[in-house]
Order: sequence, then C-alpha cells, then structure tokens
Amino acid sequence: MLEKLKKHYGSSFVFSSNEPENYQWFIHNDGKRFGIHKSKLSRQEKALLETLFIADASISTLTPEQLQWKEILSGCVSIRHKVEPFRFLHFFCKTPLNDRDAFLEAISGLFPSNVVVLFETNKNGVIIESFYTSEEEIPYEQIKDVITSDFYTDLDLFFGKWQDNYSLAGETYKVERDMFLTVQPFLPPQMFYREADLLPYLLLSTATKEVKRFIRDLLDPTLKEDSELLHSIKVFLECNMNSSLAAKKLYIHRNSLQYRVDKFIEKTGIDVKQFVNALAVYHAILFLEIENTTKP
Repeated sequence: MLEKLKKHYGSSFVFSSNEPENYQWFIHNDGKRFGIHKSKLSRQEKALLETLFIADASISTLTPEQLQWKEILSGCVSIRHKVEPFRFLHFFCKTPLNDRDAFLEAISGLFPSNVVVLFETNKNGVIIESFYTSEEEIPYEQIKDVITSDFYTDLDLFFGKWQDNYSLAGETYKVERDMFLTVQPFLPPQMFYREADLLPYLLLSTATKEVKRFIRDLLDPTLKEDSELLHSIKVFLECNMNSSLAAKKLYIHRNSLQYRVDKFIEKTGIDVKQFVNALAVYHAILFLEIENTTKP
C-alpha cells in the first residue's frame, strides 16, 4: 500500500521532513509514519486516507525545541543552536502509545528540568536529556514503572552516551538505535540498559562463523544440555563471583552453589573464579543463549 502511495504522490510522499507542518501525516498499521504534502492532497483524498490509516496531527504541532532537535537529527545544524551536553534515552514500547500528550506529561514530571521527546513511530522514540547540575537525583528507574502502570504497556529503555557535538548527533542517534534493535531479542529483562549491557551481545551476534565455532567449542558438549548448571554459573558471574549473593538470587544454599561451581571447574578445567576465565565462560554462555533464541 505504501509503495503504491509513494508511486502516486512521488516526491510529495515522505517518511520524514524538516518542514513537517507542510505535510499531512498518517500512521500505517505497522507503526510506520508517512506524510503527504498538503498542496497535493485534496479534501476527498484526505478523507479516504483517514479511513485507511490513523491520522497523526502531533507531528504538525511540534514545539520549537522539538523542531530544533528534528533539524539536528536530520543533519541540519546551524550556528543558532546553543551547544550543551546531551544524551539520548531511546524508548521502545511493546504496544502503541495513543495518548502522546499524556506520555509527554508523565516523562516531563520525572525530570527536574525540561526534556525533549520525539516519536519515531507510535511505539518508539527518544527522550533528549540535557546535562545539568541538580541536587535532586533523577529517578531513572521510575520511568519504566510510570509508563508501564499509566499506559499499560511494557517498554525497553536504552541510555546513550553523553555528547556535545550537534553535527554528529544524527549519526549517533541512528547508530545507538540500530545497535539496540540488533541485540534487543537477546537482552535479559532490566529496568534500563546502557552501552556496556549491549557490548557482549553485539560482539557475539556479529562474530564470524570461525569465531562462533571457537566460542561454541569452549564448553564441554555435555554441559550444554545442563541448563541448570549453566544458569547457576551465569548468575554467579553476574554477581561478581560473590557466592552468597548468587545463591540468594538462585534461591539455593551457598554450599549448593559452591558444589555447582566446583562441578563446572572439574568438567571444563576452567577456573571461573579467575577474571579472564570468567569473562570467556560468560561470553560462551551468552552465545549459547543467543543460538537457542534464534533457533527455528
């Protein structure tokens, strides 16, 4: 359908624009937003499109700050933009957000100063946070709770890095978003994610066949079927090899965990109590999880 509309309206059909106020915007049922230049759209055509798609007026009523950031992200950076540190908080909702005004109000209430929110689709977008000094701690962990409870949708939050170069902002935004989407299916549930959380999954998901085979062979074949043992070792490593904390998370006695760690060391000959060995084993276990997730 979108290809047919694009063919019919030609250059007047867009997915984004630096002048959004000149376009009539709609949302396809797959969440993708598109616009048609108002000068090329008759009243009858507009009415027909509104019966086929969700009309989206929000993009035509962006605030000056939102319009400025849309320019920055599209690469249109001018000297009028004041340079100050910023970062992107990417959000990805499981279901569409139909009440954007309420969403903006909820997000703004969590920060001590103004933030800019831009939607890419009705399910994902970015919160642009400026660097500021405040005695009040920002309740980042509450963002997911608030959205989940108020809008009845779960979401993933990914915090990008702090930066101060507007000319690279658009490229950085796309790289951060795409890198997260690449590994999102493999990530364990968390309140939010940072770059360090993504790195192991990025390395493993983009490894060559030879590297994957090398990692796969690190673990004894008999261990790959012992999911309970591997899960225990993974939790042990994620707890910085703290047996007491890991046993508590696994709901087992500390001695039982120690027995599993010793069993793993005996079977593999790899002492996971040593940092370098622990790092290698952790990546091997993550790799097995990725493989199991992608199996048909």
